[in-house]
Amino acid sequence: MAAKLILNEEKPLLVLGDSISKGIILDSVTGRYCQLEDSFAARLSKHYQIKVHNLSVFGATIVKGLKQVKRHARLLSEGGIALIQFGGNDCDFMWSDISSCPEGEHLPQVGLNDFVTQYEQLIDILQQRDYQPVLMNLPPLIHERYFASLSRGLDAAVILDWLGGTTETIYLWHKSYSDAVEKIACKNGLPLIDLRTSFLKNAETGEYMCEDGIHPNAGGHKLISDVLTSNIE
Repeated sequence: MAAKLILNEEKPLLVLGDSISKGIILDSVTGRYCQLEDSFAARLSKHYQIKVHNLSVFGATIVKGLKQVKRHARLLSEGGIALIQFGGNDCDFMWSDISSCPEGEHLPQVGLNDFVTQYEQLIDILQQRDYQPVLMNLPPLIHERYFASLSRGLDAAVILDWLGGTTETIYLWHKSYSDAVEKIACKNGLPLIDLRTSFLKNAETGEYMCEDGIHPNAGGHKLISDVLTSNIE
């Protein structure tokens, strides 16, 4: 369902997710990943003068999200709003294994069915702790960029062949996890922040993404912040 959120200044905003929620971007000059000072979470904190508990982790899957909630159980006692974003790493494959042995069996980090099951477990735990889970779907991949990034140093031709000859396969697979998040929100009657549509509405979506094709850049984080702000009363 559409999200209209009311922040409680007395309760910290909880953020759970991966490198996007953590505010990690790819520095176009150094070619290294770094922390963006003005990430969407930092922008929300400044704009609304609220404290943010950001338990997001670079490379995290929904499995890590569950571990984070259990690990920081004492910290998560105040309740409030919990922004959640997972899926980008869950759907990822071991590309080096595919490059070296494409004929083998290759599975994503977290299969789609397991992703849904564990996502709903996370929701249950948060609700038991008096949190309002607010789900965020995934910004779309710039799949050509992402393929160039993931195949660097590997046999790109072999990986492309495994993908069926088109990088769009990655885009659609990544989208299936974003779609799953939307279905989870609908099934459980939870607010959904539709980041994906906001990115796709912009004719030059790529301008909001880093060169790796998967991490929003500084402009992308501002866009995410704007979307969230438009859903907060």
